[in-house]
Amino acid sequence: MMKVNVYRNLKRIPSVLSIRCAVSGLVLGHAKHCELIDAKFVVQPSGQLRARKEQQKNVHAWVVGTLDSVTDYLPNKKRDLSPDVTNQDPDGLEFVRQLREGSQDLFTQILYDPYKHDTYITKSSEEEILAAKSVSIFQDGAVFAQNTVTICKDKIFKVGLTTTQVIVQ
Repeated sequence: MMKVNVYRNLKRIPSVLSIRCAVSGLVLGHAKHCELIDAKFVVQPSGQLRARKEQQKNVHAWVVGTLDSVTDYLPNKKRDLSPDVTNQDPDGLEFVRQLREGSQDLFTQILYDPYKHDTYITKSSEEEILAAKSVSIFQDGAVFAQNTVTICKDKIFKVGLTTTQVIVQ
């Protein structure tokens, strides 16, 4: 299994997901959808500051995790992925999307807007999200996570359905 960074590439019309090797930094290819396991949400403050200052988006935020599957993968410079992670069924993609949107008790929708938030947040409670056991990312920017680790405004970590108090010094 390969560790990757996934971000939404807005320079392509329509937008796609860019899949970048977390070790080498090379863009492996592009896809319409991908699933990650043991994911973390990353925002680089310097890139975010530049996006806010210039009012132009740039690549400064992504989700890093172990690649579980991709849909409609197009390799960059013949950088093929293992056949066990590639899925070429666009009809199945709509089913996956409906399942994620319709299962709000299992999946948390995640948002990131560099002009409004400093981090990725949950849509429902606007809590900062740090990580998730599994993440589903779509080319239109929709992100759904399962078994999330969030920080409430009062510095309490919430892991899935459990809550742990963390003392911040």
